[in-house]
Amino acid sequence: MGENASSLQSVEQKPKWWWPLRSHSRAIMLAGLPVALVIAMYGLFASPTFESQAMLEVQAGNSGIGLAPDGTEIAVLMNTQKEIAASAAVAGDYRYNLQVEVIPQTYLLSIRFQAADPIDAQLGANAVARAYVDYTQNAELEQIKRAAQHLIAKLESVTLAPLPGTNDVGDRVPDALAAEVLTDLMPPVAVENSVEHMRRQLRQRGASQPEPSLEATLMAQLIQSYDESLQNLITAKIMKEANKPRLPIEQMEPWWILFGYLGAVAVPAFVLTLRFQRRDRVEFKQDVESMLGHCCVGIIPALNHSEPAQFLTDREYAHYVGILRARLQMGRPVHDPLEQFPRGRVVLLTSTDEGEGVSATAMNLAFTMGKSEKVLLINADMRNETSFVGLPARAAGLSHLIAGAAQMRDCVHHIQAKNIYAIPSGVLPPNPEQLLSSKRFARVLEMLERRFDTIIIDAPALREVSDTLVLARLCSDVLYVVQAGERKAESISVELSRLQGDDIPTPRVILNRVRPYDLDPDISKSFKQ
Repeated sequence: MGENASSLQSVEQKPKWWWPLRSHSRAIMLAGLPVALVIAMYGLFASPTFESQAMLEVQAGNSGIGLAPDGTEIAVLMNTQKEIAASAAVAGDYRYNLQVEVIPQTYLLSIRFQAADPIDAQLGANAVARAYVDYTQNAELEQIKRAAQHLIAKLESVTLAPLPGTNDVGDRVPDALAAEVLTDLMPPVAVENSVEHMRRQLRQRGASQPEPSLEATLMAQLIQSYDESLQNLITAKIMKEANKPRLPIEQMEPWWILFGYLGAVAVPAFVLTLRFQRRDRVEFKQDVESMLGHCCVGIIPALNHSEPAQFLTDREYAHYVGILRARLQMGRPVHDPLEQFPRGRVVLLTSTDEGEGVSATAMNLAFTMGKSEKVLLINADMRNETSFVGLPARAAGLSHLIAGAAQMRDCVHHIQAKNIYAIPSGVLPPNPEQLLSSKRFARVLEMLERRFDTIIIDAPALREVSDTLVLARLCSDVLYVVQAGERKAESISVELSRLQGDDIPTPRVILNRVRPYDLDPDISKSFKQ
């Protein structure tokens, strides 16, 4: 019993951030299952992606595969060829699923192509590789053609005269031409500038035509420059053709399903925690004191019982009602011992709106207090015709007693099963507020105070009528019932401000239907029975 009592006090503990996670743990875990199922179905039915790779060797002139090339010119060359291989002129429509990379520190290009079918991936990579090789070959032929045309045009401008004693002038390179005259010969511009420079020197010397030896030298230099220009052509060849891939590169891994489940669980958990930290509704005893600025005299856990009188079947519920009774008895006013008939205590219970459990709380409190004292329960709601503590709706009650239509002994009914006395509302009068504010009701209430130890008045909601304000001026204690988590603190504060006045005692709050956030599993199960 001591262990249960200590667990019961956990409802009054300071709210913890993980309380909503614990109370909604089953719903949070179930919320992640659809997401995990969707991810698993996507991985099962999604089209796989295959990738095939081809390798190309890029050569510039006589240079081969360089394992450790150095210099920015090499980097610029390879990046340029990378852009050419991935361009629309070479790759065409394949460029959308194509990836061209330069192998670091080499003259190699990697051609990767992705497709939903392994054969298509292989054909795409090989097609791009062959297209790039064809492009370099066509560019090479075009450059050779232009260089040859330029060489022929230059050779035609040179008039050869055979030297005496020989028929072959191409094998002779006379020393008459200085070495610094034809330096850095690079066709077409460099060769043309060198030729023009040589002819200007000849004209300055007064020679009308170059000598045969100079013509032979010029021809040799032109042919040599042409050969050197062909050494800088860009060529490419396929080192490794693409193969048919066996496995797809993108497969749904099992841990993706786990990550999806955890992500789906984390989102509602984060939202619940954030809303719990920024809540503006009264849910806990600490919320009553911090948000409303009023004392919380007691808390009552939530029950699913349709009949409030069945509270005795739940010992935890009865325990909290007993705590409320003890706190009310500790605040009982001290009477003069010389007074022959001391007046009892009048406790009024009300709320903001109907349906917050005022009647159930009043009945259960009266049943509990009736075990040790003489208690009278009054239904002061004379605007709604309902049964009260098992009494008929039109039984003689408060309206008859105030109007003088019945004697007190006929209006006060003894409920033997609960050991309490009750006064129902009676027949609905046309003017309830006038009856409650009359002097006769004040005298009737005074007479009842001298006959009973405690009088509990079940008053209507504040927002519905103003009858409660009239009753509050005649009571010694006002209890304001608030359903946990139902209303915002701002709206409750507005209604509580109406219960302010010199004749009205300071209201105290009862927090009703509190959810057992931090209770043991056995106790939580008893709340749901």
